[in-house]
Amino acid sequence: MYFWKCWRDTRSFFIVFLIIAAIVMPVAAVVCVGTHLVEDFGTSAFSTTFGLILTAVALGLGAIGAIHEFAEKTAHFLFTKPRSRAYFIWVGWAVGFAELLAVATVNFLAGWATLSHYSKNPFHSTLNGSMTAENFLDALIFCIWAYCLTYSLTVLLRSGLKGLGASMAIVFGLPYFAAAVRWRWHIDLPLVPGLPFGTLPLAISNIIWVLIAMLFVLATQLVVERAEI
Repeated sequence: MYFWKCWRDTRSFFIVFLIIAAIVMPVAAVVCVGTHLVEDFGTSAFSTTFGLILTAVALGLGAIGAIHEFAEKTAHFLFTKPRSRAYFIWVGWAVGFAELLAVATVNFLAGWATLSHYSKNPFHSTLNGSMTAENFLDALIFCIWAYCLTYSLTVLLRSGLKGLGASMAIVFGLPYFAAAVRWRWHIDLPLVPGLPFGTLPLAISNIIWVLIAMLFVLATQLVVERAEI
């Protein structure tokens, strides 16, 4: 079954980051016992590690999940199969997406349980105030966008390194480009997930960002279906 093959290709990477996601906050809290660092900086550390871990997982899964099937020689063999090319693209994407959500869930629950153990209000710190669901949702949407972008570029370029490099250039370059435009022309461009589109509510903007991410994969499917074997 193709789902199983995609899982075997990515499981080592996934399991390593699943373990990291599960233990990073508990270990940090144990190390900081007696210092009040958890009470003062726990929420900030929680949201930061959540974003960093998910970003690494999104970029890694996007490249690894696609390169096993869509490298030059592998793709030539894969496209001769009776299954449609869209099937292979979307199944590979779905496996990585499910793994990304699993890591996000484990990290969130581990962080919440850790802060609940050391604080009466796990989403509030004396120095940084309270966190809201928006803090985590913005990070998750950004990482879904980065995952879809990396996966799509890896499929199109038929190279994990090229796909990852191009994706990282876009992911980390867009904020600087937006800042330069804002500084030079005083125009706010919504180029990074998490930013609202004009006056639209943030919830609507987030849905649009998710749809844009899905369009990356759909566009990749259309290109691959028309590509020569």
